[in-house]
Amino acid sequence: MAVKAWRPGFLWGMWLLLAVACSGAPASTPIPAATPLPPPPEVNVIIITQDLALGSNRMVFGLVDRDGMPLRRDKAQLRAIYLTPGQQEGEVRDTGVAEFKQWPAGPQGVLTATMNFDRTGFWQLAVDTTGPDGSPAVGLGAFEVKEKTETPSLGDPAPRSVTPTGEGLDDLSTITSSTEPDPDLYRLSIDQALDTGKPLVVVFATPAFCVSATCGPQVEIVSQVKEKFSDRANFIHVEVFENPHLIEGNRPTGGLAPAVNEWNLPSEPWTFIIDKQGKVHAKFEQFTTAEEIEAALREVL
Repeated sequence: MAVKAWRPGFLWGMWLLLAVACSGAPASTPIPAATPLPPPPEVNVIIITQDLALGSNRMVFGLVDRDGMPLRRDKAQLRAIYLTPGQQEGEVRDTGVAEFKQWPAGPQGVLTATMNFDRTGFWQLAVDTTGPDGSPAVGLGAFEVKEKTETPSLGDPAPRSVTPTGEGLDDLSTITSSTEPDPDLYRLSIDQALDTGKPLVVVFATPAFCVSATCGPQVEIVSQVKEKFSDRANFIHVEVFENPHLIEGNRPTGGLAPAVNEWNLPSEPWTFIIDKQGKVHAKFEQFTTAEEIEAALREVL
């Protein structure tokens, strides 16, 4: 557990309160009334994307009301506000429009948008939307922009990871937790696919153990896209855990697959589009739709 730093101002305030309490002030001295806390905002913004850096970024976020219940909005206007250190007010550096992307199961989903950040540091995402009663509302979410992403950045060479394939295997459950694995997604290792001169779509996900419950559907969507483009691109699923078939306490006993560390992935699922030169063309943190994958893939065919 992180230990909170003591602030000098806080210590000074506590000392002042103790001094007043012990000073023998007359009982008739009026005690200031406590200032009531402001009500919580009608809409809160939950930033899902973790790996943001200078340049173009795909942002994923959700909206919830003051009770923490999800709010579905088909579109929303966005303002990216840079928080200048030492200043009271931030500066709007980019604007955009977010669109709702429904998850495969149920009516819920997330909002996504492409935003550009030109400065490192702390930012706010202001979302102009409507509250539960339909009245105009502004939700705020905080995030940090780094110099470079932790995962391979756009334009970077894709790591030449040696990933498990189905060659010589009678049971794919030793290399994937998918209940109905598509053998085509385990035909090549990443390093082998990069040598073919074709674009590559690679999804890192653990269908059976995913925290967000979107990994299985994400792998299925990549398999569906494969059916349209299998003659022009390669498609690979990399299981997040090294030995997904060895289970203890409902979790794999082994550690993460080496490729997860080589690509420096902080979460799952992740989907990458690699161009013919082996460089990262697009990447999607968390769940993404077939339409988004197809659009990015067509740009490198």
